[in-house]
Amino acid sequence: MFIRRVSSTDMELVLLISLFLLTANTFGDGTGSDVTRLIVKEDDNAILMCSFPESIIDKMFDWKKQEDKKEVFFYNEGEHYNNGRSGQDEQFKGRVFHFEDQLVSGNASIVITKTQPGDSGNYTCDFPEDSPSRRANVELIIRASPKPYVTIINATKNGRALLECEVEGASPEPVVEWRDGAGNILHAEEPKVTKNKEKENSFNVILQIYVNKSDRYTCVSTQKKIDHQISNNIYVPINASNGMSTAAGGHIVGLIVGLVLLVLL
Repeated sequence: MFIRRVSSTDMELVLLISLFLLTANTFGDGTGSDVTRLIVKEDDNAILMCSFPESIIDKMFDWKKQEDKKEVFFYNEGEHYNNGRSGQDEQFKGRVFHFEDQLVSGNASIVITKTQPGDSGNYTCDFPEDSPSRRANVELIIRASPKPYVTIINATKNGRALLECEVEGASPEPVVEWRDGAGNILHAEEPKVTKNKEKENSFNVILQIYVNKSDRYTCVSTQKKIDHQISNNIYVPINASNGMSTAAGGHIVGLIVGLVLLVLL
């Protein structure tokens, strides 16, 4: 049974789904206007809900990922992708399970395990043999929110320092900003945004900025689509008169004094 494959948190959710299915179904009007939005953290399990008001043991239902028409899960009178039926997309093999013991209650929901950013997209649950056809629509968003990495690229020079903020493997794509100690957004270079080569549908962002005063600077990564924000900060000491920290300036002055004494001797 599938329940052995999920975490304790998911098991609690399964029980809630079971109670919910006793009195409701999750189908829209078939036009795609009713969409359930689901946000799941990367590597967690995602439960995509779809239900029917009666037993579906002898029915057919089909889950697809709409952007690329990938076959996610197909069930037809007891035959499905996990018991020998062919046709499932490679992306979902061994990762998608249904609630077999709840088919009698009309539960056509599925679970996608160990989610990755590439799983984000729009999913449909169809009963193609019904007339009119029934459809449930789920928008799945996989959240990957790595903490920004901040560093000083070069030593202070001419009264300023170059800072860099890097966010690697974020999904959805974030907006990255630099802020000063008072929380003001600073004007920075154009961010460099690239697609992450290791994880589909995730992004790498690098943002650089020159600063000319000592302060604690914060890099903020905001994923507006899921209302999530994470940040990291760094303290930068700058001597406005010569562009070097006080410690570095004192070291050079001491070196000069030593050289003068050596010449006099």
